[in-house]
Amino acid sequence: MSETGARRRRRSDDGESADPARAAGLRPRRASGPGRNGGPKPSSNPRKELVREELIDVAAEMFDSKGYAQTGMGDIAKAIGLGRSAVYHYFRNKEEILAALVEAEALTPSHQLQELIDDPRLTASERLKRAIIDGIVRRLASGSRFLFSLRLEAQIPKEMGALYNKSRRQIYDFYVRCIRDGVRDGEFRDVDAKIAAFAVIGMANWTSRWYSANGPKTPHEIAEIIADMALHGLRKPSAASVDARAAGDAIRSLRDRLDALEQLLP
Repeated sequence: MSETGARRRRRSDDGESADPARAAGLRPRRASGPGRNGGPKPSSNPRKELVREELIDVAAEMFDSKGYAQTGMGDIAKAIGLGRSAVYHYFRNKEEILAALVEAEALTPSHQLQELIDDPRLTASERLKRAIIDGIVRRLASGSRFLFSLRLEAQIPKEMGALYNKSRRQIYDFYVRCIRDGVRDGEFRDVDAKIAAFAVIGMANWTSRWYSANGPKTPHEIAEIIADMALHGLRKPSAASVDARAAGDAIRSLRDRLDALEQLLP
């Protein structure tokens, strides 16, 4: 039986809709925890959870190299070395695998950032630093999955794409709001918040292109360094720093004048 025929039979048996978003269980907001992708609940068995994550990684690579439309569940099962029936224990169809990718790279991060916005105890600097660190650590821990997800954006079905794009926009809006709040509260220099947000996001995203698990720094150490660099570029210089800079400028000016006077001496 063909891949398409197999999916039709399963959908008919289960009474599922042919709509990809419905089959994937995507919603604008989902609570964290087991079964949040709409498919069979992830097992608390560490071995099964590892297989599930490997399935997502293999599928992401195949969607990227072969194309989402051209990749079937049988292809994914063969690539990972499992029988097709074993793969269906984790995901009912490839739409659910794609939904897991969409959730991991857009929905979950946007929900986590909203929690930072809702915490009144955090300053703009603290919110921004935590967001940068959490994002980089999550991204580097996912290996090449993040890069595959970026390249898959054009292949995401329309039903999922609208929610994916909305979540990505919410992530950008968080950074813009954070920087604007910092400017308003006197923590950050008066910068263009939109351009600064793109710069910070770009710094964080680019780590996945050059990071090596064999390198001397852990993902968290790298995240701390990037976050400190981003915040250093945004923070207002302290009064002491301004005074020291002004004093240095004055001394250099006096030296220049003394040099000029010495040249006038006979």
